[in-house]
Amino acid sequence: MGTKSETTRLQQEIKQLIDELGWKQNLIAEKIYYEENDTDNEDELRRFQERFKKELSRGTTKPERLKKYLSMIPDLPGAEGIDLVSNKFVPTGAISDALVTGLKAISKEIDTEIRIYKSTPEIK
Repeated sequence: MGTKSETTRLQQEIKQLIDELGWKQNLIAEKIYYEENDTDNEDELRRFQERFKKELSRGTTKPERLKKYLSMIPDLPGAEGIDLVSNKFVPTGAISDALVTGLKAISKEIDTEIRIYKSTPEIK
């Protein structure tokens, strides 16, 4: 199980991704809900949206759940064409700006390679 600081870091990372996409929390929760469920139940969707928003603000949210959301976001409909780094470095203020810039560039390069790998048909 993760620590409270890990939960906070993951929550911040998810919120940052939501901002970069220009989406609202309800919209991303809806997209995640439909990725996970085959049903079209408005009541269940609304409950999930409320739970999702709470999970992004409560310190008791399990990091495993947040990691699951983070892994899903780059593959959500509408997010695939955006310059979205799923292996994103989130600065904490503990290192220099130059190092932050370098780590972000490395994360972006890794994400690009992952996207290329995922989109390349298997060679048989």
